[in-house]
Amino acid sequence: MNEPNPVVLLSDNVWHIVEHSRRSEYALCGKRLAQRQAHSRLNTVGHDHICRKCWQLHATTNEAPPVD
Repeated sequence: MNEPNPVVLLSDNVWHIVEHSRRSEYALCGKRLAQRQAHSRLNTVGHDHICRKCWQLHATTNEAPPVD
């Protein structure tokens, strides 16, 4: 996935990066998305609120700043 502002999906009160909004069955981190609550874009939610594993995987493929 090479998207600077990817779609994020809220599942179990955690935002995850996904490929196709509500059609995605799995997050970038590999978590199965059973409970879908909302969707948005990364820039709207902010990387501080994204699943740490999703953010790290996204950061390595998009040259985003690393998570401390």
